[in-house]
Amino acid sequence: MQEVPVLDLEAVFNEAAFPEHTYVNPKEYPFIKSALRATGKHVTIAGASGSGKTTVVNKILRDLDIKSTDILLINGREYRHHAKYLEMLGAIVGVDPTYEQIAPYLSSQRLVIIDDFHHLSETVKDGLAEELKLWHEKGVRFVLIGIASSARDLAGNDKELGIRNDVFDLRTQDEKFVRQLMEQGSAHLKLRFTERFIQETAAGSKGIPSVVQAICRTACIKHGIEKTQSVEVEIDESLANIRQEVLRIFEHKYFDKIVALSKGKLQAKSVHNTYFDIVSAIAKDERSDIPLEHLYRTIVAPISETKKKNQKSTSYYNCLNYLGDVIKDSKLDDVIMYRKGKSISIEDPTFRFYLNLLNLDDVRRRIHIRNDDYPWDVALSFAGEDRPIVLEFVKRLEEKGVFPFYDFNLQAQLWGVDLQKRLAEIYANDALYMVIFISAKYPEKDWTRFEFEIGKTAGSKRPETYLLPIIIEDVPMVGLANTLGKVFLKDQDIGYCVDLLTSKLTGAS
Repeated sequence: MQEVPVLDLEAVFNEAAFPEHTYVNPKEYPFIKSALRATGKHVTIAGASGSGKTTVVNKILRDLDIKSTDILLINGREYRHHAKYLEMLGAIVGVDPTYEQIAPYLSSQRLVIIDDFHHLSETVKDGLAEELKLWHEKGVRFVLIGIASSARDLAGNDKELGIRNDVFDLRTQDEKFVRQLMEQGSAHLKLRFTERFIQETAAGSKGIPSVVQAICRTACIKHGIEKTQSVEVEIDESLANIRQEVLRIFEHKYFDKIVALSKGKLQAKSVHNTYFDIVSAIAKDERSDIPLEHLYRTIVAPISETKKKNQKSTSYYNCLNYLGDVIKDSKLDDVIMYRKGKSISIEDPTFRFYLNLLNLDDVRRRIHIRNDDYPWDVALSFAGEDRPIVLEFVKRLEEKGVFPFYDFNLQAQLWGVDLQKRLAEIYANDALYMVIFISAKYPEKDWTRFEFEIGKTAGSKRPETYLLPIIIEDVPMVGLANTLGKVFLKDQDIGYCVDLLTSKLTGAS
């Protein structure tokens, strides 16, 4: 009987390295290999982090005996600051950013591989994608590898390019792939996984190669397997038992980003809980594409009390208005795609795996859930003649993540409703603060007098400050106490007023 070489555990199961001893060809392998071997083809490969995109390309290059000296390898992370793709290529090659200077060098390479293509700026990606046909005619072959909902999304879908660009989507692998990987590892370490554990791993990992590696390595560590055994050992484990250890492997990559997403815009009080609600609803859903209607039914619809339901609905839609920015600010835009008005899509199966196992109470403790009684951070009251000043105030607030009630942003919600009744509700109950812009026109208008009276009554019932006056013109204002603190625009600018308000919001409980 042939002796099994003694290997360290990490040489067999390792989610962070090339799996020398447990590599299994994905089902797309022979087709990608053919495309890379074929003359004159560009190749585009999309897939989630951990799906094996780069690994399969490296394996094929080795199998085809294509040496590193025959390849120009570019990592998109290193060149994300470029705005034009010719400028990027010129910087890499060390020549002027022109076709005439760049083409001779690129055509001398067998392949130009751009890994992490999704990290490049949109203008660079679009520019290169639009001119792949031109580069084909110059004898240059590109291999584009990155994260996207599909390979078509990664590098466009140029109909003129047609069969000259082979596109592949590496998503997840099937149970057969998982079994083969685990069987290879078992043979090298001289152990046997039970059927139950194999089935749990295939289902729980969602066929993500790196996750399978992490689960197997964790199970072996728990059972004291550090290297190839002298006699066969059985590992009877369950995913539930090693959940925490497996999560820890991915925690540094995702946890802080999930906390940032759950916090939303940092200064915003009004939607703070709702961002966490959205994250919770996504985490409890097994799907990769979650319709916004489902999130609404999960977060808003179950609330029975009409007032609270209306407040939560407003808060929910405020969140959606800024969700794309928050995802980007949280550095999750390469794993979550927000299709405004349609759905939230989890593009990275590893992230989906992590979310499904994550204890959301750990996130809740980090973000300090606050009072959720007010769907608006601030309501604004002003005369129409002063709208230019107010608009600047609104834009600066939104840049800081503060959600103001500003009529022009909510025309659809206000259309067809009883404005007097709805505005009375907003100014009395729905805003944490009310900012009034006082000018010579303010006391003259019916609507501003109505809003001010509502706000003044509401302020008398609040335990904390409510009315915040900004004085554009110092005119007499019946009902406004002389002792009330005011900000005068003759002494301070709008930026100062915005900073003052965000300080109050940040310090408010």
